[in-house]
Amino acid sequence: MAKDGRPFMPAHPAPALDDPAWFSGVMGSAATAIVASLHPGQIGVLTGFANATSTILLIGSVIAFVFLVVRDFLIRGLGRNLAGKLRSPSTGPAYATIPGAINVLAVAVIRVWPATLSSSAGWWLVVTMAGVGTVLGVCLTVVFFVAAFEHEQFQAEDISGIWFIPETVVLLGSFLFAELAPTGPAVAERGLAVLAVALLGAGALLFGVTAVIFVNRLVLHAGVHRTGAPAMWIMISPLAVTSVALQSVAGGDPMLGGSWTPAVAEVATFGAGALWGFALWWIAAATVVTRHAGRAALTRTAADWGFVFPSAAMVIATLALGRRWQSGLVETIGLALGVLLALVWVAVLTGTVLGLRRAPGTKAPGG
Repeated sequence: MAKDGRPFMPAHPAPALDDPAWFSGVMGSAATAIVASLHPGQIGVLTGFANATSTILLIGSVIAFVFLVVRDFLIRGLGRNLAGKLRSPSTGPAYATIPGAINVLAVAVIRVWPATLSSSAGWWLVVTMAGVGTVLGVCLTVVFFVAAFEHEQFQAEDISGIWFIPETVVLLGSFLFAELAPTGPAVAERGLAVLAVALLGAGALLFGVTAVIFVNRLVLHAGVHRTGAPAMWIMISPLAVTSVALQSVAGGDPMLGGSWTPAVAEVATFGAGALWGFALWWIAAATVVTRHAGRAALTRTAADWGFVFPSAAMVIATLALGRRWQSGLVETIGLALGVLLALVWVAVLTGTVLGLRRAPGTKAPGG
């Protein structure tokens, strides 16, 4: 029982088709579209294929998002008892995949169809998407974390990788506003730049707090087999997005940094590189955990999409740094991670289709 007298939802898994984590499939596929648009390795003969792939994936992601919204909220009533679900440690963070999908789609539109920002209507469309996704993401972080603060019987086993999703949404908002600030109306530029800085601070610090809690849970309580291999991979998301957002925000409005703007940008790149290095180490650890899990690592449910967006975000962060540093080594690492991402995306999609065909009424893991 929570302090306010209302019952706190137990950590029961949701039916497979009623899991909001299906929106993570949109996040992962749209992020994969971004990766394709960046042409990992910059291999000339694959340019046309990469452009076509990015367009197909983005269009498919938009269609999937609309389908999921209609099916889950208008037909299946996923929004019932929403307040209680958002306060639950096992389901609340998963709902952040919805604004997360909106923000990733907005980033994908900027990267795959850059001409969108050249028109006033296109810019307002993207900034509206960023505003809606970020506001919903911030609200979810407040509701969920306040519920965690007030809950008197919180179990360590309830802490999983999905706790990193709300912070990732906030960090995506920071990146979006930093990118949109210099391309929109002059009157909005300074305000968007300030918002980008504020969101970067909020998202990064919330991520730091959550990371400490998550690692504490892994070391001092029941092992990662209770949360599943995807939980390990999801932590890569805020690491990679922070790395990318840090560079974008630091290279924004020069008035915010004053005469120190060039120095701020260089320090930001150094910090982004440090985060990227730790993310590479975490990938190694997550890979070992996944290997130990064997076939159990892929559950053929919505949880498996937890492998895709973190992998895509890591490729994006790697390519951004590699091209900033003009490093062939880092570009090659980005290409290798891009190939791994393609394999993961195909494996997860195949497993999802097989899982839904074989057992459409089964339960998804509690994450």
